[in-house]
Amino acid sequence: MLMRERYEIRIHGLFGPLLRSRFASLACETMPRQSTIRGRFSEEELEQLLDRLEESGVELVHLDAG
Repeated sequence: MLMRERYEIRIHGLFGPLLRSRFASLACETMPRQSTIRGRFSEEELEQLLDRLEESGVELVHLDAG
């Protein structure tokens, strides 16, 4: 069984249209100077997402599991 944990990922900057199109399946919220991504991910999915964010030049501010 695939275990998925709920995560909140905050990134520096705005999650603009280009990034939203690349990560269309994610729930995202844009705030002043930061954007937040929330969802349930397996450990492998989380690693893939973080790799994709890094490849896109996105700066990770905070990662919270819970």
